[in-house]
Amino acid sequence: MEITVSHAPPVHILRLSGRWDAFSAKDFEARTTLMVRNEGMRLVALDLANVDYISSFGLRSLLNLGKLLEPEGGKVFVASLRPIVSKVFLGSGFDSLFPAFDHVDAAVTELMGHA
Repeated sequence: MEITVSHAPPVHILRLSGRWDAFSAKDFEARTTLMVRNEGMRLVALDLANVDYISSFGLRSLLNLGKLLEPEGGKVFVASLRPIVSKVFLGSGFDSLFPAFDHVDAAVTELMGHA
């Protein structure tokens, strides 16, 4: 899975593409942990438009990011879920933990209100 990072201060926009599986979940956790600790990342919009698969490992890595950000007052919003990813996301109840938006711009706008 590839991760491309951009900023709309104070929001970090992470565009993911590929399969979010056991292998890529480890990389996602390592990279986002460094971003939280070294770059002060607190507000995150995940653009999942190009994620074509998510496993329980991917969900767990997302949950771990949320737990890492929570004590800092941080938030993670997701956007642009493909139908198969949306089915897994909604079926697991993750929509109650991480608000989902149709477009990343809407997620960024909403996150800016939490700054």
